[in-house]
Amino acid sequence: MRRILFMLLVCLGLAGPLTAQLVEKWDLRRCVEYAMKNSINVRQAAISARSSEIALRQSKLAQIPSLTYNLTHGFSFGRTLDRTTNVFISRSAMFQQMSLQSNALIYNFGSQRNTIEANKYSLEADQAATERSKNDIGLQVAQQYLTALLNREQRELARIVLQQTAAQLDNTRKLVDAGSLPELNAAELEAIVARDSAAVVQADANYQLALLSLKNFMTLPADYPFDIDAPPVERIPVDNILEESPASVFNAAMQNQPQIKGNQLRLKASEKFLAARKGQLYPTLSAFGQLQTNFNQFFKQTTGFNVTGEQPTGTYAKSGATQLPVFAPTGTQITTNRSFGQLWDGYWGQLSDQFGQGIGLNLSVPIFNGWQARANVERAKLDIERNKLTIEQDTLRLKQDIYTDYQSALGAYQTYLARQKAVATAERSFDLASKRYDIGVMQTIEWLTNQNNLTRARIDQMVAQYDYVFRMKVLEFYKGQGLRL
Repeated sequence: MRRILFMLLVCLGLAGPLTAQLVEKWDLRRCVEYAMKNSINVRQAAISARSSEIALRQSKLAQIPSLTYNLTHGFSFGRTLDRTTNVFISRSAMFQQMSLQSNALIYNFGSQRNTIEANKYSLEADQAATERSKNDIGLQVAQQYLTALLNREQRELARIVLQQTAAQLDNTRKLVDAGSLPELNAAELEAIVARDSAAVVQADANYQLALLSLKNFMTLPADYPFDIDAPPVERIPVDNILEESPASVFNAAMQNQPQIKGNQLRLKASEKFLAARKGQLYPTLSAFGQLQTNFNQFFKQTTGFNVTGEQPTGTYAKSGATQLPVFAPTGTQITTNRSFGQLWDGYWGQLSDQFGQGIGLNLSVPIFNGWQARANVERAKLDIERNKLTIEQDTLRLKQDIYTDYQSALGAYQTYLARQKAVATAERSFDLASKRYDIGVMQTIEWLTNQNNLTRARIDQMVAQYDYVFRMKVLEFYKGQGLRL
């Protein structure tokens, strides 16, 4: 008897650890908001949207003329080009080249403009996909939240059944001790108390497992101290959507569901991409401008000339009637190595002397490029067909889901009404059985049968009620009313 009472205290929560960790109570809104913020799927969808935003910004900035600065600095050895005179010589030198180039697109048959529009629609579609991911995780959290609520109610029902059985055992024990009932009645009830205690333990385990599953959907750590906080199921507000037709719910969903919006936006984006690809089949006209200059400095500088002789040049100078041959001195140049600082002598002067400019127009006409441009056009056409099929498929699926959920909600509501009647009947039967059992005109097994029938009827009613509430919440979601308890 003491062992049974101890099990009862444990199951009712009156015996337990001396210290308990503070547990937070979360309502559905907090659970959904946390899941939407921390869900990996939602964050991945948000990253895709940010990537599309970068693509849109880049396509807009592509309209601005390009500007490129080039700087080349190096050393030449042996026979090389003197970049200041364009003459090949055999002297080592340090050289530098600088240029500033700009290119501006004038016309390309709308390819750039259509690309911008396509990227804009793609961004909006990815944003809609992010909203869809939030809605999906919200529905999953709501369903698991209601499942946890159901398990909690079943746990409370199991505790109530245990309390009733324990109270009946206490009353029966008094009657047995007084000689009014046989010892068998008390022994049978002790066995039932032990069974109901195990049922409470199992119900509590199911509730804890449901909380773990909810944490998983929310991306909440499994060891986080957490519990749900919601009103009883009969106080959860439910709009009477069943008075409306499923067609009206479907029409509302077509206007507010992000998946439908995203599909339409992707179709528009693919149409704009097709126009952009077609524009690449035609000539492109652009303007360009360029500024450039050079600097060249030899490692050695000439400081003098050592004359060793002379040689005829093959030319003559006329003096009166006489032609005099012209001789040129021969010898070697006297050179010295320049220091690093001397290598930069005349730097700005050379840059100024070698400074050049240029402007012009560039016409690019695609003639043959391995069918690449035409293949891009054909792929863009296939993307349009693919997006149209996606719209058709998702529309059919949405309609099927709404009509199925509508009929399921209607069936759940009718089942719930039937379960209510079954509970009322079982309660009357159990009340009469308890009175007969107390006066000793009913066997224990018969009283237990009535109690089991009542418990099963209450569980069936609870399951039907939660199923009805969830189905109605799904229909509210399709109508664009969000998720609320």
